[in-house]
Amino acid sequence: MSIAPMRRITLCGPSADKTRTLEALQSLGVMHLIPLRDPGPLVPRDATRLNRTQAAFRHLQDSADERLPYRPDTTFDLDTVVAEVLDNRTRLRKLQDRRDFLQNRVDALAPWGDIHFPPPGELAGQRLWFYALPLAARPSLDRLSADFPWQIIGKDSTTLYTVVICKDEPPADLLPVQRTLVGAVPRSLLRRELEDIALTLDQAESARAELTRWRLVLGLHLAAAADREDLHAAREQTLDADTVFAVQGWVPANQVEALGRLADDAHLAMVTEEPGPQDAPPTQLLVSEKFGMGSDLTFFYTSPGYRSWDPSLMVFASFAVFFAMIVADAGYAAVIALSTLLFWRKLGTKAEGRRGRVLLAALSGTALVYGILAGSYFGLEPPADTWLSAVSVIDVQDFDSMMELSLFIGALHLSIALATVAWLNRRSGAGFSALGWIIAIWSGMTLAHGADESRIFAETVGGIGLALGLLMVFAGAAAQTPVHTPRDWLKRIAAGAMALTSATKLFGDILSYLRLFALGLASASLAITFNGLAMDMRESHPGLGVLLMILILVFGHGVNFMLGIMSGVVHGLRLNFIEFFGWGLTEEGYPFRAFARRAQGAAHPQSADGAPAALPASVQEITA
Repeated sequence: MSIAPMRRITLCGPSADKTRTLEALQSLGVMHLIPLRDPGPLVPRDATRLNRTQAAFRHLQDSADERLPYRPDTTFDLDTVVAEVLDNRTRLRKLQDRRDFLQNRVDALAPWGDIHFPPPGELAGQRLWFYALPLAARPSLDRLSADFPWQIIGKDSTTLYTVVICKDEPPADLLPVQRTLVGAVPRSLLRRELEDIALTLDQAESARAELTRWRLVLGLHLAAAADREDLHAAREQTLDADTVFAVQGWVPANQVEALGRLADDAHLAMVTEEPGPQDAPPTQLLVSEKFGMGSDLTFFYTSPGYRSWDPSLMVFASFAVFFAMIVADAGYAAVIALSTLLFWRKLGTKAEGRRGRVLLAALSGTALVYGILAGSYFGLEPPADTWLSAVSVIDVQDFDSMMELSLFIGALHLSIALATVAWLNRRSGAGFSALGWIIAIWSGMTLAHGADESRIFAETVGGIGLALGLLMVFAGAAAQTPVHTPRDWLKRIAAGAMALTSATKLFGDILSYLRLFALGLASASLAITFNGLAMDMRESHPGLGVLLMILILVFGHGVNFMLGIMSGVVHGLRLNFIEFFGWGLTEEGYPFRAFARRAQGAAHPQSADGAPAALPASVQEITA
């Protein structure tokens, strides 16, 4: 894995061929454009129409049911299809809102039964008022005056369902609770309407599924619209002089030959340049699909500088190790592995899924190995006379050993980052300082972990190494400050002294790796605790205790499993993004963004007015 070398390419040609050249570059999709002039004014467009099309496309994307799509070259009227899809969306939302309202009303009226109010004349002008009264408030009914006759029509374990008879609305403080609004519609009619709504909603969902046949066509239209906007932006970035134009951009070195063939075919002049010291090319990571998720994780947080290095593989590997140490259980790892195998084929339908399943396999595999070494299987230890017990060499309950292991991993992780910086800057003071930090790290580890019988040797070697490392840091930082006047020597000394203040940061970053021990211990302790609670419940409650034991195990390990995954992901990535990147990536760049078509290799749909397939008139109207 590495960063793709870039070449700055300049293409020149007749102004009459400008649009055709840019379209060819967009189809080739290998150039990151460099603006050669300030962009012109934005072209007005019908944003409402574009937004409606995007909303229709999202509505079809969210459909749980899909139909086979129409061919991309299907003739159709864009406005008619979009209007039909949006009408379906509006209808579905109204039906869903009405369904939810009716369901809430039906549930709220369940304790009251099916109430059918008689005509007002049959009650001699009296009306019924409903109260859900807590059992503890039962005495308040006895204190009501004769003007407020009442009747309890139902009750449950906590509530008395009471009706008060009164001509006018009773005072708000008549009872210690607010009255219940039961409405004028009987519950049976509400249930009937709810059934009708469910049927209508199902029909609307079926209509939506039928409309999903347009999803591919609408998606291609939106892609074409975005391509047209990109093309317009590219036209505004070229340099135009008299009858010629020039377009410039960064191109990966392995794509220069393909761009050269395009220039020859279009009779364009092409100039190729190496990046100079003052240039800042974009960063494109060269990674295989197998470890592609490492680059995804890297770009999720930052983009390495062009002259930096690609940490993708290191992030991939260290994330798997950190995740394993935090989960710290072979049983939980087996659940992740089985889930990955179950969805392996489904995850392989897209490139993102194929990268993701490799990462899941790495995480579960590493966690499984670490869990076996830790001898933890859902918090249980393996039998003493088995090979599983023989290979259990890690004791997460051993505080001293686990703390030393975590600090060792932290020191190693940061040393790899610093070693890379030292190699990349091996001819400058920055590389000398990075090498000094490495010596200081391991000298400090020697001082901290020297055995009692070798304490004098550890203190001697560690002390000398620590002093030497800090001296190298001072010298390397000072060497980066140029000296032109005697006063510049003071600046050098100040720069070296400031560099030494990072020792506290380095110390704190190494201590951050103790979270591997702490979170792994917490996961193991919770698993053991839930197992103990389950066994105690089984022994203390014969018969029913077995059911309670199962519930405790399922709930407890489910919660612990989710906490372990969240902790493993958050803190496993944090140690890479904050501590590792903080010492290993000294330069931040920006990602390579190719000027390319979004609907690469797909034919665009054709609208009813006979627009050309390359860019339908309906799309031109969207982006006009």
